[in-house]
Amino acid sequence: MSGIDLSKFQISKGLVEDSGLKGKEDRIIWLRYSKEEVAEFLAEMHLMAKAGLSDSISLRNRSKIAANCYYEIAKSLHVFAKIQAWTELGLSNDETEILFRHKSIFGRAKYEQLQIENP
Repeated sequence: MSGIDLSKFQISKGLVEDSGLKGKEDRIIWLRYSKEEVAEFLAEMHLMAKAGLSDSISLRNRSKIAANCYYEIAKSLHVFAKIQAWTELGLSNDETEILFRHKSIFGRAKYEQLQIENP
């Protein structure tokens, strides 16, 4: 019997069952970081989210730069966990890519001009 309870995460639970991994949930590497590292990342993300809402231009800029770091962290999530998060947030993979359109699939920065439609 697995020590992981996926009852709160129905999407991931369904994916685990569909893939034939039921009972082996504890063998899945859900995140490639320790609990301490994840706690630190969450605390930093909270501070950066607050900085992004600040009136200070330098704090908002720091928050924008930090978003790139969190994008890299999110890439280390297991695909089942990503799909669960996208569903809970109401996002698709394409919408997530739009949020981070300045990142390429190979990790190098890219910058695209946003297409503005004529009114």
